[in-house]
Amino acid sequence: MGVLAPLLIAAVVTGGACASKTQQTTSRPTTPAKLAVIAPAPNEVTGPDVTLQLRLDGGTVVQRTSGKLSTTEGHIHVTLDGKLVAMPYGLTYDLHGLSPGSHTVQAAFVAIDHAPFKNNPIAAVLFTVRAA
Repeated sequence: MGVLAPLLIAAVVTGGACASKTQQTTSRPTTPAKLAVIAPAPNEVTGPDVTLQLRLDGGTVVQRTSGKLSTTEGHIHVTLDGKLVAMPYGLTYDLHGLSPGSHTVQAAFVAIDHAPFKNNPIAAVLFTVRAA
């Protein structure tokens, strides 16, 4: 998995978060925000319940979903193994009852209208849930 992990992360990061494949991001605002996964750690072995912890620099998570787009306000879209699982208005999210094996969790900081910023800040991590 050592060689595949960077390739998988590159594919996930360049693949986009929750936007339509036909949606163009050229007219979208650019954000100065940077997103990072704090936990789980890369290649961490966990139990079936995991708390995703994120760090957001240069941006703010807000609960509004309408109004003028801001370059620094938005919320998070969380995908697990390529499937959207949550849109939390915070920097933590609990994943429960994960099956044993390898998983990829990805978080994207998106604008208040749920569409990505032009530069699409995304963070991803690979981890493994141990068998019971």
